[in-house]
Amino acid sequence: MTIQLTPGANAPLPTAEISVSVKTGKAADVSAFRLYAGGKTKKDSDFVFYGQKINDDSTVKLVSQGLDTVFNVDLVRMKNDVQRLAFSATVDTGTISNLGTVSISVAQGVNILVQAEVPMAGRTESALILGELYRRNNEWKFRFVSQGFNGGLAPLAEHFGVDIASDNSHSTPSPSSSSAKSISLSKITLTKSNPTISLEKRDSSYGMMKVNLNWNQKSTGGGLFSFFKSNAIDLDLGAFVKLKNGNKHVIQALGEGFGSYTYEPFVELQGDDRTGAVSDGEWLHINGSKWAEIDEVLIFTFIYEGVPNWAETDGVVTLHMPNQPPVETKLTEGNNQGMCAIARLVNVSGVLKVERINQYFKGHSCMDEAFGWGFRWVRGSK
Repeated sequence: MTIQLTPGANAPLPTAEISVSVKTGKAADVSAFRLYAGGKTKKDSDFVFYGQKINDDSTVKLVSQGLDTVFNVDLVRMKNDVQRLAFSATVDTGTISNLGTVSISVAQGVNILVQAEVPMAGRTESALILGELYRRNNEWKFRFVSQGFNGGLAPLAEHFGVDIASDNSHSTPSPSSSSAKSISLSKITLTKSNPTISLEKRDSSYGMMKVNLNWNQKSTGGGLFSFFKSNAIDLDLGAFVKLKNGNKHVIQALGEGFGSYTYEPFVELQGDDRTGAVSDGEWLHINGSKWAEIDEVLIFTFIYEGVPNWAETDGVVTLHMPNQPPVETKLTEGNNQGMCAIARLVNVSGVLKVERINQYFKGHSCMDEAFGWGFRWVRGSK
């Protein structure tokens, strides 16, 4: 039986491996703080967020992001001096009310133990302390806090004792410039005014590069047949890949062209989310150890089913790389065309250049013609 909580209420939890899920109507930055006496962190690894997805003893892991952010928490192995774990949501611009809806739940396996909906009326803050796991008489409980906080992620993290690096610009920090006593909140958002970024290699390769597409499943129904057929959006992630040897490949679920990470083309689609309800969306993995053999990767998405209303998708595409800040672009400029060329990853003398495109087309052949790839297209299905 799931316990529904109101702000300030609490409920007992088993001392076990659990998951904490935060669902939002639009993309937000959700974080976890491991707290000790005085309600403060002791070290940087007590802060788990998009730039640091696991703490030092693996008791808190950020396992998915997007509209459903999930943390795995191992209360069995939690150190005795840990008193609380606080969970928060923040937005880069605007206020929490822009998210539309926010909820938090705690589950053990498939069983939801506790659930709570955040009252959104009148929210003027840009940060929100959602809830906390805390010890009481050697047992764990969850308290639904629902407390607004003035300021974004940096002031909130500092409130919990995290030392935040002062330089939070869009440039990629070098290893020598980072302080052992501070943590960077760097996140690169590609926009019209900031459309490109070049990421230098930290070692002999870029490692595993992961491209994530996350969106919100919404019905765009209406009209005569809306009672009989769902018009829920099915948004698909894909890529055109050109290698240095001249070979070209199309990676997409349509036609089951999932590619390969280990072998040519060194790009692989990890699955196909038909609904937008999968918590971490769709993933495309690029083998950064083979970057010298890759010339260009054109990342695209298209609406396979549903009305092509991009404003309804709340789509966000994020590039994750080892030891690099996340690079994201939002699908906010769409019109009535069903395909979007999102970004290009270009090999410029070994350096990875990420270029935001966000151009919309009627279909694959139109996008192909615009960028001169030269594929031959036939109608496909999945």
